[in-house]
Amino acid sequence: MKTVQEAVAYIHSLYATGEKHGLDNMRALLARLGDPQAGLAMAHVAGTNGKGSTCATLEAILRAAGLRTGLYTSPYLQRYNERIRIDGEPIGDEALTALVRDTAPAVEALAAQNIRVTEFEYGTALALCAFARAQVDVAVIEVGLGGRLDPTNVIRPLVCAVTAVGMDHMQLLGDTIEQIAAEKAGIVKPGVPVVIARMDERAQRVIERAAGAANAPALTLNGSEAVCLSAGARKQRVRFRIGDFLLDDAQLALPGAHQLDNAACALACALRLRERFDIPDGALREGLACVRWPGRLEWMGNVLLDGAHNPQGVGALCAYLQKYLDPARTVLLTGMLADKDVTGMCAQLADRARQVVTVAPPVPRAMDAQELAERLRQAGAARVTPCEDVREALELARSLAAQGDAVVCAGSLYLIGALRTLLEEREHGI
Repeated sequence: MKTVQEAVAYIHSLYATGEKHGLDNMRALLARLGDPQAGLAMAHVAGTNGKGSTCATLEAILRAAGLRTGLYTSPYLQRYNERIRIDGEPIGDEALTALVRDTAPAVEALAAQNIRVTEFEYGTALALCAFARAQVDVAVIEVGLGGRLDPTNVIRPLVCAVTAVGMDHMQLLGDTIEQIAAEKAGIVKPGVPVVIARMDERAQRVIERAAGAANAPALTLNGSEAVCLSAGARKQRVRFRIGDFLLDDAQLALPGAHQLDNAACALACALRLRERFDIPDGALREGLACVRWPGRLEWMGNVLLDGAHNPQGVGALCAYLQKYLDPARTVLLTGMLADKDVTGMCAQLADRARQVVTVAPPVPRAMDAQELAERLRQAGAARVTPCEDVREALELARSLAAQGDAVVCAGSLYLIGALRTLLEEREHGI
């Protein structure tokens, strides 16, 4: 295995051959690799929406405190390397290639015993190995899906957190808010502090009960203060009060009212980690002011990219659009996966733009652009044009936008990743 392309192809090849068996495969793989997680200090974050932003914000705070950090998130937008970050930077091509070359024999040895690890299990193991090799001070680990049976749930963190819980992945996690919350609460560990973000009270009660049963100290943020003092389309000034702790007149680089709750969750985790690490108030401020999380209310010229892909996320996006963008001056470019709540998202997006362009995200689970266009028309969108591919869709959406108009792109992180690549190519004249 000599190139990063070969390494990534090997990782992806496990998608077709892997078999999920609870956490047994993950534990077997890590044991083969010497249990790299055993010596790591970690924070573990689950949730339906906001967990990626929370992880990115917490990592930025820890890095601002002078700590060597690891960050594991999913999915990636443009390159696999993004999923594994050390000190804020994606793992390098050579390091990733070496990591796969060194660990693939463990995967093959298990396969010979009819233990076939999944792509996500292997990706998680790669991240833990990378962080151990880099000797990070703290690794921030984002749950992939759910919590209880997620491959990341083999770790024992210093703190865990559950961000907003909503209706997504119902075919796997359950069809009520309580069932989904119970899956997220599966990351709660005996004696490990848990931060419970502001969320639906039904979900909150489920997680609080899980914390009580595990004798895990719980900090519930529903009673905390997270206030926007002033806001623009690209950043905001904020105040947080969490228990006796006050952080006033701080700058938050992530726009949108929903990011207040995510930032509060990250702050609460950082406060818990103060018991182990020196994290001054200045680092809290610097982390909030410097955090970057591509593809989430991210402006690239007049194009707004947002990875909202379920009704709760789209609701947060629409609240932002209502505050800052006139539908008469907005073109919407959207694509969605067929297994998502397409009807729920279309109902919210239909009146947010004067023209809509649809396209299938570049993954097998994508909904056909024609079908999505019809769903949007049924929801009340007046002018909808389906396109065959992402490049054509972006060119059409930009041509429909007059001077001063915005092009809003949302519906799928896979779509946002493809669009971001095209926009960067244009920016660099490729």
